[in-house]
Amino acid sequence: MIISKSIFVKRPVDRAFHLFTAEIGKWWPLKEGLSFGADRAKEIFLEGHVGGRFFERFTDGAEFEVGVVTAYEPPRRVVFTWRQPDWNAATEVEVRFAPEADGTRVELEHRGWNALRAELRKTRGGYDGGWDLALSRYVAITE
Repeated sequence: MIISKSIFVKRPVDRAFHLFTAEIGKWWPLKEGLSFGADRAKEIFLEGHVGGRFFERFTDGAEFEVGVVTAYEPPRRVVFTWRQPDWNAATEVEVRFAPEADGTRVELEHRGWNALRAELRKTRGGYDGGWDLALSRYVAITE
């Protein structure tokens, strides 16, 4: 059970990587439902180092840690964990960046669903669509 996405952006690899990681707050669709804070959604961050946090900060100042960066290899790849508050285990997201034609091929894998309890694995479908939305916002900021 893996969610796999592949997109093309018209930016060089180093810029595509930087936009995805350091500037995630500029494109992540928090106000479109991809937030653990719902109507308290404010900011999202991906700290650029192994052990860095992937987290949201809500309008009231509270924070929710979605995951932790487990690999940070600019401008080639970033890997981080992903865990909802009620999940029994974390899943893993890997994003790879490779030069292609006049831009960058970005490949995303969200894996580890089998580690979740059966009833939680059913959320995978929602994440599949959620990644489509998030990546469409990422592509839009690169144009």
